[in-house]
Amino acid sequence: MLLKEKQFVFIIGSPRSGTTWLQEMLGSHPLVCTLGELQLFDFYIFPWINSWKEHVNLKQYSNVSAGLPIIWTEKDFHDFLIEFLERVYGRLLVNKPGAAIILDKTPAYSLHIEHIEYLIPNAKYIHIIRDGRDVAVSLNAASQGWAKHWAPKDVASAASMWKKFVLTARDARNFNGRYFEIKYEYLLENGLEVLGSIFDFIGLPMGSEELESIYHNCQFEKMKKKQLNVNKFYRAQNFFRKGRPGDWQNVFTLKQKYIFHRIAGDLLLDLGYAEDNWWIDHNYQRITIPLSLYLTRKYNKIKKTIYNVLASLKKSMSQK
Repeated sequence: MLLKEKQFVFIIGSPRSGTTWLQEMLGSHPLVCTLGELQLFDFYIFPWINSWKEHVNLKQYSNVSAGLPIIWTEKDFHDFLIEFLERVYGRLLVNKPGAAIILDKTPAYSLHIEHIEYLIPNAKYIHIIRDGRDVAVSLNAASQGWAKHWAPKDVASAASMWKKFVLTARDARNFNGRYFEIKYEYLLENGLEVLGSIFDFIGLPMGSEELESIYHNCQFEKMKKKQLNVNKFYRAQNFFRKGRPGDWQNVFTLKQKYIFHRIAGDLLLDLGYAEDNWWIDHNYQRITIPLSLYLTRKYNKIKKTIYNVLASLKKSMSQK
């Protein structure tokens, strides 16, 4: 079986954290087969498993039979999911028939590690983490264009997304020898060293010349100029933004800093990206900034209430 014969590697992490860049570099190796974002576990496997569980629970607690459990056992359903993955990854391997490693990357896989483990128990995970503040800026920018259908449009939502993805992806640390965690910023600063360690982790030791060639061909600015990148993955226009660490300092207002700190500051500190007072310039702002946001919310709530009352009065008067 394909799922047992090949080594599977999954790149996980928050969106806009460098997962695509890492996929490009690893996919440049002749023994690594990968292609874009298949989104198998978030769009297909997860809904199917959820539906199966709902029907099983329905029969168990209500004694009502419905759905596939009427004709299938748990093993039948599991075999169906295995066959699905076998067919999909088998089609993927057509691009590199001799590949020893199948690399699959979708940020949302961070939320579905339990489902990956259920079907591919020997998989390896590479978790790339980026400063959540830069992630928030990138997500908000993407929400204005190519990612407007899914990317959060405000700092609060972006901070929540980043924290959720990072914390959930880190659950894979429980798998000894199958979890590798790196920081995006360290990969930028020490590309060859980090890339070499990653190839060692997935079982493909590389020589210095090979590493240099891959890293050189996948430089951010080079990829940014192309829509079809090194591995021929199509990317939406403006998919690649700046990629520079610390850009949040040029974008965040004082209020946005506080909002991010309130939601995800604990994780930011835990990862070593900031100190507790990073979001203020002066001590008095610990009081003035939260107070300002509180008063703004109150004002907006009152304004909305007044608007609704006036609209209701206008409507009732027009009906007389």
